Amino acid sequence: MGIDKEKAERIYRKSIEVLKQVQLPNGGCFATPVGERYPYVYPRDHSIITLGFLSAGLYERAKKALNFILKCDSCAKSSGAFPQRLDRHGRDASYKPVQIDGTALVIYSLAKYVDLTHDTDIVTENWERIKKAAAYIIRHIDKEKGLVYTPNSIHEFPPTEEGLEIWANCACYAALRSIGEMSKKLKINHYRMFMRNAKKIRKGILKYLWNNREKIFIKNIRVRESSSVLLDSDASEYGIAEFGVLKDSDKRVISTVKRIEKDLWHKKLGGICRYPKYRGRNNGGWGPWPHFTLMICKHFIKLKDRKNADRYLQWVLDISYNDLLPEHIAEVKEFEEFVSDFKEAGILRPDRLVMIRNARRNPMFKKGIAYITTPLAWPHAEFIRTWNLYKEVFMQN
Repeated sequence: MGIDKEKAERIYRKSIEVLKQVQLPNGGCFATPVGERYPYVYPRDHSIITLGFLSAGLYERAKKALNFILKCDSCAKSSGAFPQRLDRHGRDASYKPVQIDGTALVIYSLAKYVDLTHDTDIVTENWERIKKAAAYIIRHIDKEKGLVYTPNSIHEFPPTEEGLEIWANCACYAALRSIGEMSKKLKINHYRMFMRNAKKIRKGILKYLWNNREKIFIKNIRVRESSSVLLDSDASEYGIAEFGVLKDSDKRVISTVKRIEKDLWHKKLGGICRYPKYRGRNNGGWGPWPHFTLMICKHFIKLKDRKNADRYLQWVLDISYNDLLPEHIAEVKEFEEFVSDFKEAGILRPDRLVMIRNARRNPMFKKGIAYITTPLAWPHAEFIRTWNLYKEVFMQN
């Protein structure tokens, strides 16, 4: 039967509009349009948006985004890391600890830009800043295991994110490898240092984050607050292939994805959830996320498994609302449980109140589904990348 290609093209065009809408005149990219929940520049989201621009061939917009993040004042005065988030003027607006994967993704997206455009001027103009960011990552490599320590990674929840976390380590590996390859091409002396440390992280990932008993990559090794191994399924474990530590065809990636599918495919709503259901954790109600679903879709595209690629992609098409993609969706019952619990605990911040109001206003709410933060730029950037890859693999002839 295949997928609804006409709808996919509509969402692709709408996704480009969303990315253009969230980019400010100075190049910074908000995570959502003004009026939605996240009117800030988050280096992680900003970098994924940059990759979306690159996939869409919008190289000038990608360059503006990179120049914004590389030149903002608060970054230049930092230890090398990019802040957790920035305001529209590039000033530090963090309310959480530094997220090292955000720093890694800035480097990674820059290297992708240079590879596609051969624009070396941006490297020359910003080399000291780039080198400082890479040095920050290298300083945080654990000497014993060769893995990067992070206090705060992709899900921003210390019990699962603080430690030697898989997504952050895969992103840091990709950053150092890609900047090493770029430096070698540009005949910059530091490339050996970058490549050596990239190999060190990769070795640590394959040695310590692979669980031979379960035949999966694990989420995290917690090493400071309490020594423990987090074996729960997590969609971000796909970072192992997303960032090229291993190929999608590697049996270790395949077994990890199989477990993600088994544990995180939502039985009622479909789609891939970020993580298992933790009571008191679910911000907006536990449910599936389009951009993690699209990541797993890319896995099947790369394996040329069209049946499963279509299943994942069609789910994203089906849950779009007016061709826009939310951060995630949840059953209304789950959503209202979140509202009640957070309200009674006194932690309904203003941004959460915006999210609650907008979710209740969406017509899908009356049909039993809460659309959380629509549109979010990240899934739109991910859709651009996934749809272009799908067409490249399955629709060339």
